[in-house]
Amino acid sequence: MGIFDFIKGNKKAKSKRVEKPSPEQKSFSEKVMEILVPTFEQFGFQKHRIEIGKHSSTIIYRKEKQYLKISSNTYPRDYPYHYNIILGEGDSEDFFEFDWNSINLWDFQKKINPNRKLSNYDFPLKNELESSLENAKKDLLEFGASFLNGELNIFYQIRKERNQEKEPYKIRKLNKDGKYETTDEPKSLELKKKYS
Repeated sequence: MGIFDFIKGNKKAKSKRVEKPSPEQKSFSEKVMEILVPTFEQFGFQKHRIEIGKHSSTIIYRKEKQYLKISSNTYPRDYPYHYNIILGEGDSEDFFEFDWNSINLWDFQKKINPNRKLSNYDFPLKNELESSLENAKKDLLEFGASFLNGELNIFYQIRKERNQEKEPYKIRKLNKDGKYETTDEPKSLELKKKYS
């Protein structure tokens, strides 16, 4: 069964083709559904949204307020190409919300095993696709186990620490004197306070 057949299976989930998917993004998403998604479902997460485009894919599974998000990027200007696993609690649709209410899997890794260095996963070549996703699954089970099981204390601690260090988005505009001034973007500042 192809990814687009799978997308049709859950009528409640939001899924759409943003543009014609590239063969790389289509293959990547199909393998995510085959290798990672059964682990999501094993812990009670259900399909929420899948978008597959020419240069990116977003796959979101939710369990009540928690969500897991796989995001890939092969935009030519964003080299090196990569994907990552994001763990969050709250709104997974609004950019400002999910940017402040989520953390990357490597944030867990830094807390649990600081000697091991994770970051974005390199977007795999076709012959490396399965092994890359199997490694990502292993990392998720090793470092994200508490989150998968609904135990959010470590997640809250990591998110708070990360957001305390993170600057709110800035707005730069001309003032009445014709000089530029920089201010904090109001919603970003509000969310920094909420999640710090």
